[in-house]
Amino acid sequence: MSAVLLAAAAKRGVPVPPVPHDADALAELAAAIFVRPLRGARRVPRELGYLETARRRTLRTSQGALAAWEWSPAPESVLRTLGGAGDAPPLVGLVHGWEGHGAQLGAFAAPLAEAGFRVLAFDAPGHGDSPGDEAHVPLVGRTLAEIEREAGRFFALIGHSMGAAGAAMSTTLGVAPRGLVLLAPPQSQLERLTRVAARLQLADGLREKFFAAVERRTAARNADVDLRVVARTAPCALQVFHDPADEDASFTATEEIVALWRGARLVPVPGRGHYRILATPEIVRQAVEFIGGLR
Repeated sequence: MSAVLLAAAAKRGVPVPPVPHDADALAELAAAIFVRPLRGARRVPRELGYLETARRRTLRTSQGALAAWEWSPAPESVLRTLGGAGDAPPLVGLVHGWEGHGAQLGAFAAPLAEAGFRVLAFDAPGHGDSPGDEAHVPLVGRTLAEIEREAGRFFALIGHSMGAAGAAMSTTLGVAPRGLVLLAPPQSQLERLTRVAARLQLADGLREKFFAAVERRTAARNADVDLRVVARTAPCALQVFHDPADEDASFTATEEIVALWRGARLVPVPGRGHYRILATPEIVRQAVEFIGGLR
């Protein structure tokens, strides 16, 4: 076993199988590393402040009871935007990225509530205060479908990075929002698998076994976990924000997604990087206006 693979397993707390380490065992180990997020993402004071105005709740899913927070619109905003006290405020879901947490998208909560929306953020499986040891895009998509059955239909979803991909994939699983806002989305699982295989220094023969092991572990074909696949169906309105110099997700790949997605709009946001994009007032404003315009 390579020192790189062994170090990655130790870092993420993934048990190493007993010797002998044949190619199949090493592929399964690499797959286990691929789906194991590191916990302990630091919540900065700004993010903790977002949660002060939310109601803490839990969401029952097949992955356990997920930690969640809900923001309710003020009664006057509901009356102003919906026109009647009997109308239920539409629900917007906030979906964080890999090794993140629900509060990371908290900057969107108060403006959406002011606009008359109910807002729900949650810690994905294996993240934050939620149970589990594994996470991946197909799991996020399935989890959103389960959450919708408990919390109500999503009017719109705002997703960052892995959460953006999960939000888009959820539309292939019965979730039918009127719109998606994607922040720095990755293009495909195969693209990330290729980068991880290079980082783990997997030889070509082992790399193919690793790809197959990930398919078994995620119960999804890697080729199907691809925003280009979703884009060709254009299931809803789409607005995407992405920094052209983002080093974690390719802007050029996002241009391809948007070109395939009928009616989609890409907003370049230079200088926002992969994470500053989450708390930029102008991005929040445009996202809220986009979602509000879907009513």
